[in-house]
Amino acid sequence: MATTMSMASLGERIKERRREVGLTLRGFARSVGIAPAFVVDIEAGNRMPRHEVLARIADTLSVPLAELQALDPRITPEVREWMDGNPRVSGFLRRLHARPDRDALLLTLEQTVESSSGPEAR
Repeated sequence: MATTMSMASLGERIKERRREVGLTLRGFARSVGIAPAFVVDIEAGNRMPRHEVLARIADTLSVPLAELQALDPRITPEVREWMDGNPRVSGFLRRLHARPDRDALLLTLEQTVESSSGPEAR
């Protein structure tokens, strides 16, 4: 399942887990307190839930919030502020994006950050 999780989008993971726990779309929407149409949009990747809604989704599905947050493609306000204040970051991301081997380089970068991070960085 770890491979599926790492490859899945946020919406795909929510849908997968909702089905694993046996919740219908309508029942899930009711449990989370959102409209069924919003669930359809989230699972299709057309809309992203606010943090509060994502927390309720995690609770309803009995998954760690951090697992769902890791799949959220949006940039957090803190990261956006860091990028805006440090042009090297956005320049690096542009250069990385232009590389044909960017996925391999990104994996190497992720492994480097994870292996060098202490508990305070996690």
